[in-house]
Amino acid sequence: MRRKIPNLLSILRVVIAPVFFILFISGDLYQIVWASVLFAIGAVTDYLDGWLARRMKATSSWGRFVDPLADKFLTTGAFFGFVYASIIPAWMVVVIILRDFGTTFLRIIAKSDKPVRTSFSAKAKTFLQMLFIFSILILFSSQYFAQDPITISKLKSWIYSDITYYVMLGITLISVWTLWEYIKEMY
Repeated sequence: MRRKIPNLLSILRVVIAPVFFILFISGDLYQIVWASVLFAIGAVTDYLDGWLARRMKATSSWGRFVDPLADKFLTTGAFFGFVYASIIPAWMVVVIILRDFGTTFLRIIAKSDKPVRTSFSAKAKTFLQMLFIFSILILFSSQYFAQDPITISKLKSWIYSDITYYVMLGITLISVWTLWEYIKEMY
């Protein structure tokens, strides 16, 4: 049973994703705080599942497949929530989702003698996505604890800023680059 813990942590991220989305789009700051906590738990499980799998010598082809897929569910749930809240443009999320489906498709069709491994840049992309999402969630959740309208206004100006747009644009471009890397590796 202990050897299955890494895969269970990956599945937990898949379960967290829709719950996060529902809490985030509720518009209730208290529920958004809980969504942020859930996202943080999901992000930590991303690190833990790989670490535990290596430490327990419980790596498997199924785990190598489901781990990045679970990451995609978690980040996609957050990105859809951000589109719903008009924080980021939908086209960027569509590009990232197409990239994610593309890499998943490549993993499925990859020959067993040459499996598609997660590249360093793809891992960095996932880390940057989660860091970006968590940063926005901290700003969003901080509104719940803010006492005055000026602070709330400043938090909103950060959330809906050009900086947010350009950071997300950078993440989108990195996502496209990592798809190109996967394609090059396969052919």
